[in-house]
Amino acid sequence: MLRNIHLGARLVGIYRQDVYELPPDSIRELIINAVMNCSFLQNSHIQVAIYDDRLEITSPGGLLPGVTIQKMQEGYSKIRNKALAHAFLYMNMIEEWGSGIPKLMREMKEYGLREPEFIDMEIGFRVNLYRKQNVVTSQETDQEAFNTSQETNITNQETNKTSQETNNKPYNTSQEMNQDEISETELNNTDKIRNAIAGNPSVTQKELQELTGLSRSGVRYILQQMRAAGKLDRIGSTKNGKWILKE
Repeated sequence: MLRNIHLGARLVGIYRQDVYELPPDSIRELIINAVMNCSFLQNSHIQVAIYDDRLEITSPGGLLPGVTIQKMQEGYSKIRNKALAHAFLYMNMIEEWGSGIPKLMREMKEYGLREPEFIDMEIGFRVNLYRKQNVVTSQETDQEAFNTSQETNITNQETNKTSQETNNKPYNTSQEMNQDEISETELNNTDKIRNAIAGNPSVTQKELQELTGLSRSGVRYILQQMRAAGKLDRIGSTKNGKWILKE
């Protein structure tokens, strides 16, 4: 199950800590509870299903007489298979009767998730743990940070190279004319990029390359110049972010 739910990360002080999108301890206890309360007289099995929006655990056999969902949430417990329960307790796989459901509800709240859903189907009992949508995994976060760092380094290298080339060139009338031509071409491409961003703030650098005919480094250079001049800003990630034009 842990291989099929997202693994994210959070910072604890200066250290990064891997965190699953659903509390693993509560998942383990739910499966143990399903075994302890399973009705082995039925021709069915414990089922675990993972969907895009939820984790679903179903155990054959409904709630025992006198047990309600509200009582379970308050910590009331009544075991169907007491021998299995004593075995799990002996192996330190459970702590005490009735602590699992209240603990599950606390952990789901701490994770910022909606309350678990309990469904008594008379011939079965089901628990739904709802997942948080649009989860960013630690791998995606690391990759995005790496890509951003790489792009920043490339842009800085290109800017330094351009600055060195400008400083090393002798000044003359011919050179001044060539510089005017380059500035005019750069201005035209800047206008094209500005118009493209105005029409589609999510436009990609590849699409800007196709529009202007520039290389990838050329597009990045113009974007960097626009941002340095305070005429352009970027919000969001490299992959899913948007451009913001400024006056």
